[in-house]
Amino acid sequence: MPISFAHMRLRCTRSLGFLALVVAVSAALLLSPSPAQAQTAGFADVPATHPYHVQIETMAQLKIIQGFNDGTFRPDQPVTRQQFVKMAIESMRVAVGEEDVSRFVDVEKSGAGSFFPDNYIAAAEREKIVTGYVRADGKPIFKPHDAVTLAQLITMATRASYGSLVVPPASYKSAWGNFDPVHGIIARVAQYNGLLRELAPPGKTLKSMSPWSKATRGQAAAVLFNIMGTDPDALNGRFLGDSTDLVKMFRAGPYSNDDKFSVPLETLAKMYVNYGKRFGIRADMAWAQMIHETGYGQYGGDVAPEQNNMAGIGATGGIPGHSFQTAELGVIAQYVHLAWYIYPEHMSDPYCVRVEQPVDGPITQPGDPRHFVQPNGKVHPGNVRVVQDLSGKWAPGATYGDSIKKYVEKIVRSVGYW
Repeated sequence: MPISFAHMRLRCTRSLGFLALVVAVSAALLLSPSPAQAQTAGFADVPATHPYHVQIETMAQLKIIQGFNDGTFRPDQPVTRQQFVKMAIESMRVAVGEEDVSRFVDVEKSGAGSFFPDNYIAAAEREKIVTGYVRADGKPIFKPHDAVTLAQLITMATRASYGSLVVPPASYKSAWGNFDPVHGIIARVAQYNGLLRELAPPGKTLKSMSPWSKATRGQAAAVLFNIMGTDPDALNGRFLGDSTDLVKMFRAGPYSNDDKFSVPLETLAKMYVNYGKRFGIRADMAWAQMIHETGYGQYGGDVAPEQNNMAGIGATGGIPGHSFQTAELGVIAQYVHLAWYIYPEHMSDPYCVRVEQPVDGPITQPGDPRHFVQPNGKVHPGNVRVVQDLSGKWAPGATYGDSIKKYVEKIVRSVGYW
């Protein structure tokens, strides 16, 4: 019976009935038996010009990946199946415990002191992110040390995504076409849903890349960074829409008013997308926070529109909070302050700094006026991973994060993802 895909959705949430060949990046076991924890998000071989710079820095900060003793990340090194499993599980916040017992006879048992690799692999199979093989003697195996192709990496990452992904219309032509009856279908869905954005470095296209080439550590970080955008609660990853989606959702809101912003709403939305990408923080989450704090641009609280403080930084109990010379500086401050909560160390971005509020005017430098040193001597708390974690931290009360999430869900519905 013919099937129309125009209005269907493909359930890619760890339940696709496709063949799963998974990989995983655990920098801990790649090329050195004792890699060093990254003390900052920067790596000697991942400069700001590197195509996967933000993705790698973000995941290093979240302790999903690690660097090596020599201060490198080695983004061009291949990854194995068991290495990518760990990276995918931690990126998507999948629960792992000792009760997750691997059935594969070729997977090393880690013992009670570690979940890697056996418990991670068992959890991935439980969530239908991966499957194994059957050896000639009938025993199940996983081939944990096999290198993974780009096609296989995309398949496993897509299976780890949350929610439903939109099935492309029949007219949609993907970069690689029907190169494989299993991986070709998933890669087409992934590309259509924006999950392969910026996988191809500048100057190259997806079509110019072979799906059967060995996947690298950098490519794994790039794809999973996009997949994190399907997580309904995560603050990190890629917003899968664009600035027009943010504008559309804002103007559909009750009593929305963008006349009070110092720049056109379209310009403001582009700022949120651009700086979200720069800091590895989802633009839909930051935009939703702005809507919550300004009441869809109505204001009326402690903060006045001319302060360009769309996130209410420093405003509480009748105190108007900080003022910024431009809307762009206000957007930057919001992202840098979110980074202060999210990341345990400074990003290598020069804007990830504290700036002072002048007594006689607005802030004129990019940065965060509330980038304070903690009692333990650390600058960044690094204790926020999901939007709910902002409750009682960014603002008092147990429902602050949930309120922001409700706005995010409206954005997602308007975009059509998860």
